[in-house]
Parts: sequence; structure tokens; C-alpha cells
Amino acid sequence: MDLQKLWKTAVSEIEIELGKAQTKIYFNNTSLASLENNVATVNTPNSASKNALDKKYYTLVQNALERQTKTKLSILFEIKIVEKKSEESLPLFAESKPTIIQNDPSYSRTHLNPKYKFSTLVVGSSNNFAHAAAIRICKNPGREYNPFFIYGGVGIGKTHLMQAVGNELFEKLPNLRIMYTTAELFLNDLVASFQDKNTPAFKRKYRDIDLLLMDDIQFMSGKQSAQEEFFHCFNTLFMSEKQVILTSDRPPQEIKVEDRLLSRLMGGLSVDIQSPDLEMRMAIINQKLEIRNEKWDQEIVGYLAGRFQNNIREIEGTIQRLIVQGQASNTPVTLEFIKDNLPSANGAMEQSKENFASPKTIIAAVSKITGIRSGEILSDRRQAELVWPRQIVMYILRNECKMGLIDIASALNRKDHTTVMHAVTKMEDLYPQNEKLREQIMLIKKEVWG
Repeated sequence: MDLQKLWKTAVSEIEIELGKAQTKIYFNNTSLASLENNVATVNTPNSASKNALDKKYYTLVQNALERQTKTKLSILFEIKIVEKKSEESLPLFAESKPTIIQNDPSYSRTHLNPKYKFSTLVVGSSNNFAHAAAIRICKNPGREYNPFFIYGGVGIGKTHLMQAVGNELFEKLPNLRIMYTTAELFLNDLVASFQDKNTPAFKRKYRDIDLLLMDDIQFMSGKQSAQEEFFHCFNTLFMSEKQVILTSDRPPQEIKVEDRLLSRLMGGLSVDIQSPDLEMRMAIINQKLEIRNEKWDQEIVGYLAGRFQNNIREIEGTIQRLIVQGQASNTPVTLEFIKDNLPSANGAMEQSKENFASPKTIIAAVSKITGIRSGEILSDRRQAELVWPRQIVMYILRNECKMGLIDIASALNRKDHTTVMHAVTKMEDLYPQNEKLREQIMLIKKEVWG
């Protein structure tokens, strides 16, 4: 069995789910060392990488390898420095070569994804303000909008926008010391520095830079040692007028961190990126097709844009899967082909988290976030404080779980589905302009689907 090919295929599959940026950080310089007695041994370059893969991505790696081998496996992660990947070991679905030279050592150290540039970012009503702020930062880094805090749901372009700033500044100022990382990797590095008794090296790594880009800062919640070190790291950079850009799935005030760190997070510009509207989703799909030299009928594009309302990353993965399936079966991609193959082409949709979220699960999550008991949500009482969470449940079941109006009415003990129709319409009208509603729905989705 060709272990290199097997691992390359598994990582490519993982990449579709995680995205290129996350995959690059956690799976760079990893390899499948052996596959014996139903145990797959994966080599990792350092303790931080090993800990992250073992704690967070064990199941993801296990599932990917089991799908390839059709065998039940246990995964063992070991630390072993591997040689730098050759051109042949790039992901199966690698896109056209970027203008930035990836083998430039100074660029490689940034951990940036060269695909994430302003030129490949679709700008619309959901992200135009954040985009404009990012452009301003590129003209005057460290002195304006510092820190720049970007928040919003999963897969809507936060990482792309953040890294676009990094790539833009690197092209203009190649000597700029830039680092892209995640809050989880920051914590892993901190723990490793304690274990190796080498905290000075850790401090130099995160403080002797000109631009810090950190994803998923909400991961700092409840982690005192990480908050303490990041607070001092942030202060060092800020006082030196070095730019800090952070992303999160929630606004800064919703992150459980100590007050002095929260004050720092809220001290610059916080921007909410919303889910893209239909026109923007169609533009994104057309751009993804253009990158792959594919041209599909706009009826197909509109159909896909209607199916995927929130997650841009899911759109990209689905397009790639459909292209591969069409090529494998030597079949042109038509609307009928899409309708027939979309579930099997997009495993994530076929077994999507949304499809498996029952009304009971949604009601429980809404109850937790809003503080209204499930029984009261299901009751006939019409007080305003009960109607609001009840309508949120209806909105999520309709727009996220794709349930029919009659089924939703039945799940909430309503006799008439027109009540559901009214609630969904009201929530859809409120969503773009009501920040409280957007934040609550984002937290509810996080509670249900992670």
C-alpha cells in the first residue's frame, strides 16, 4: 500500500472540511509512517502539532483514513521531523500557482495561505464594511483600527479577509515579520514551552513580529495561562504600534476572558461579517468555478446558492466534489446531474449536522441561550418574552434544518402552519438589522453544531 498517496488523499479530504488555512497549520510536515495491525501511525513535526492533532482532530483523521482503507483503525501520533513536502505531495485539488513564491523561506514562516488575497475575495453587503477597514489597515498598519476584531459564523470569510491583509502587506513589504496562527496553536505552543522549559523562545516568537493574525480567539475562554500570556504579548505589540488582527465566532463581549484582556479586545474596531445574501453567494460560486476553469449554467449556480445559505467553505467543498464526480463518470454537469448527485457528492450535506438536529435539540439550545424554559417555548402563552425565542426556533428549523412549515408547526404544538410562516418572515426581516437577533442565532448554532 502506498502510504504517501493514502495520506495525501486523506489530507485532501480533511482540507475540504477544515479549509486550506487550518489544514496548512495543523497538517504541514505530517506523514503516514505505518499502517499495521489496524493502527495508523502519523508522524508530526513537533509537540504542539502532535497535541493539536491528538486532542482536536483525532476523529477527523481516523474517519478520513477509515474511509480510504475501509478498515477500523486506531491512530497514533508521534513526533518525528519529516522532510519538506515535494511538489508531488501537495493536496490533490491544489489550485493554480499563486503569484507569491511559496518556497520563499520568509513567506513560509508567515503560515499564510497565498490563495487568500483581496483579489479573490468577493465583496458584498455582508462584508463591505469589514473589507473597507482591512484596506485602510494595509495603508497604515498598527496605527489605525488596532486591534481589528472580525467576528461572525463559520465559513463566511473571516480568515480570508484577515489573511488578505497579511498577503497584501507581505507583497508590499516582504521584510515585514508576519505570523498567522490560531488561539489553539498559541496555547499548544505555550504548553510546549513550559514542558521544554523554553519560554523565552516562545515570547520571541509571538512578540518579535510586526503583524499578528490570530484565528478563533474565543478559544481563550476559561484558559487563564493563555490569557495571561496573550495579554502581555498583545501589550508588547500594541505599544510598539504593531498590528493585531483577531477573528472569533462571537463578539468580544461574549468571550469569557478577564476584564483587562476584554478591554484590549474591544479597544480597536470590531466588525460583524454576516452570512452572504443570494447574489453574493452566486458571485462566490462563479468565482470558484472560474478558478477551476469550469463554466456552469446560471440556473445551476442559482440552485446551489439557494441550497447553501451560510457556509462559504461548504459551497467550495461541494463544487469540488461535484466536479470530481462529473469527471469520474464522464458526465456533463447539468441541473439534473446536480439534483441527482448533490447528496452523494457532498457527504457533509448528506449527513449534515443540520439534518440531524432534531426540533428538541434546537428548542433546548434556544432555551439555554435565551434563558426561557423549553416548556414555556412549547406552551400556548403569548407573552413577548416567550414569543421571541419561539419565533427563533421556527426560524432556525426552517432556514437551517430545512423543515417544512407543517412539520415545524407540529413540533411546536401549533395548529396552523401560517403562524410559522409569519414568524419566519418576521425573523428574516429583522435579521439584517437586529444585532441582538444575529448574536443569539450565532450562539444557538454554536451550541448545536459547534
